[in-house]
Amino acid sequence: MKRIFSLAYFLLAAIFLAGCAVAERSGNDAEAALGELPASYQGDLPCADCAGIRHHLSLFEGGVYRLEMIYMGKGEEARFDEQGEWSLDTTGRTLTLDDGEQPRKWRVEDDSTLEALDLEGNEIESTLDYTLKRTDGLVTENLENTYWKLIELGGESIEVTEGQREPHLVLHATDSRVAGSTGCNRLMASYEKDGDSLRFSQPATTMMACLNDADASVEPRFLEVLEETTSYRVLADQLELRDDDGKVMARFEVRHLT
Repeated sequence: MKRIFSLAYFLLAAIFLAGCAVAERSGNDAEAALGELPASYQGDLPCADCAGIRHHLSLFEGGVYRLEMIYMGKGEEARFDEQGEWSLDTTGRTLTLDDGEQPRKWRVEDDSTLEALDLEGNEIESTLDYTLKRTDGLVTENLENTYWKLIELGGESIEVTEGQREPHLVLHATDSRVAGSTGCNRLMASYEKDGDSLRFSQPATTMMACLNDADASVEPRFLEVLEETTSYRVLADQLELRDDDGKVMARFEVRHLT
């Protein structure tokens, strides 16, 4: 009986170690497949009722991705942004982008080429071009001296109507000063940055009345986020403000004024 238990123990140990070896190889395969991260890919994929769907995909270390899709010829309203987690299969040949809704699958042809697959992960039978090509570099905005427009607060999208002032931040590096707007009032504060650590102090606003209830609800929550921020992360053209637990409290998107 002891021999049976011993044999079973060694068999389980062997299976466990083999699994670890496979996981390690898959990690190495993933690194070899995608090359150095972060990485950016771009391409125009076929569209049934437009000139093409321009894709700009950014892959970051830690399994986070951002995907911008523009339906060309449809106007600014036909631009969509997606963010989620990416993963590779054990072979390092299939890339999955998961935003929590419908995962997208891509075949990793080499470290510079991705090819779109169908929803089941199969090759798309077409003579049209479904590939994205790696760009020379990843364009990532700077935290400081950049106009950051508030787009999400506590998981809730922030919509700005025509004629309404948009909530935003600009962190001025020369004097560590914050300027911006809560949507109702001018915003002022100071900040301290050390690596990924970011803290705001002495946030203050002017005392103008908010024009509508939506603006009035955003302002106190916006100020509360600034007081609770302890770290940040810039992903391509988006800024995340996080609390002590690493929870994303607010998201901003860069806006180029010129």
